[in-house]
Amino acid sequence: MLKGLNLNKAFLGFMVLGAGVFLAATVLFISNRVTEFHDSVVKSAVEVRTSHLALDIATSLDRNWSSLGDLSVVLPFTDRVTFRSFLTREVADGTDVIWAGYVDTAGQVLLASRRQREGENVSTEDWFLRAQAGPLMGYARTSAGEDVLVLSHPITSTGTTQAGILTVHLRPQAFEQHLSELAGSLGLDMVVFDERGMPVLHSIGAQYIDMTQLSVQRALSGQEISTREIWRGLGERFAMSVPEIQTAPNPAVGWRMVTLASPSQFNDAKNTLMMSLTEILGVMALVLLVLSIGFIRIFLDPLHKLVLNAQEIALGDEVLPVENHRTTELSLLSSALARLQGRMLRAEDKVVELEEKLSDGVSADRS
Repeated sequence: MLKGLNLNKAFLGFMVLGAGVFLAATVLFISNRVTEFHDSVVKSAVEVRTSHLALDIATSLDRNWSSLGDLSVVLPFTDRVTFRSFLTREVADGTDVIWAGYVDTAGQVLLASRRQREGENVSTEDWFLRAQAGPLMGYARTSAGEDVLVLSHPITSTGTTQAGILTVHLRPQAFEQHLSELAGSLGLDMVVFDERGMPVLHSIGAQYIDMTQLSVQRALSGQEISTREIWRGLGERFAMSVPEIQTAPNPAVGWRMVTLASPSQFNDAKNTLMMSLTEILGVMALVLLVLSIGFIRIFLDPLHKLVLNAQEIALGDEVLPVENHRTTELSLLSSALARLQGRMLRAEDKVVELEEKLSDGVSADRS
């Protein structure tokens, strides 16, 4: 029996070590690649969802602007009572629209929903001053100090002479709730900034809005960016900035947006992929182990037996030489051992013969 490390153990140990190094390097490499692929997929998903959200915001504004445009068309051809009923119908139960009215160029409210504020002068209010420059779609502050989403359409009498302003004031909370629900269905959080750089629509708490984040700074400066950020109270997020929400051909609203997505919502797919790759590597390792054992049984075990046979022959044991013709090398080695054993036996026979002759010669001399 051979003592110490034999070839079988050395080969098996080498294969196990090599397989371990290969698997570790492969897992590390694949893990990095999967992470890069995961980030790329998440980035693409966030970009597509953000585009969808921006489009829906523009569509919602367009729907309200189209409704205001329809009212502006019928205004010159409708009596006061009928048009007031149109304005009241536009407000409905007040869930989405707070107030609708028609104001002359001096700021006098001529017609309004449910006669609310009729006869008042609004010439000093923020929205009226801004509407003097042309069609308006954006946030403005009322005399009561609250921000409302204002849509104002100039009304012309003859030619280009402005006769007044038709306006609708939307409730920001209702608009925000609708967009928050849409963003939530897309797996996003959103923060919309108006032309003043103030956050006016958001699906996260106002206390979590961080104006120092790179995505916010880029959005406010009119630049697009996709990045990973740590938001206070929210944790790590994929962030994308939208430099401007396009509302053409309607008046430019001047809104910017930042969308946030949690990386964890995409982890299931990543974990599934990693598990599949791990299973494949495990099967490969098992196949490699089986092949290694097969190699040992087919090639190294016969070699080991030849080595033991050579040791027995060297010790002078009366054993038959092991024959093995599985490979050329094993065949040559077994043949060489057989020839070596034959020579040793012949040499021993000669030694015995010489000893006998010598013994016979000594006996003859004595006699």
